[in-house]
Amino acid sequence: MPDHVAICDFCKKGGVIRSSKEIKFRQSTDKGFVHCLVTMQVGVCDHCGSWSFDQGADKILEEAFRREYDKLP
Repeated sequence: MPDHVAICDFCKKGGVIRSSKEIKFRQSTDKGFVHCLVTMQVGVCDHCGSWSFDQGADKILEEAFRREYDKLP
């Protein structure tokens, strides 16, 4: 395994491959469900399939939520 590939924090066997992924999520609010779609960098273990997110992922998800929430009547 190349030196630049991180080892999976969950299974400790696989390598984590970073790539852009589209992530869809929804959240219940006082205005009903907010549906969001965001593209962001994630790491996926090539052994167990676990996903990991870069630092700052929470901010990206929160901004996507806020943008869609503000569109609701």
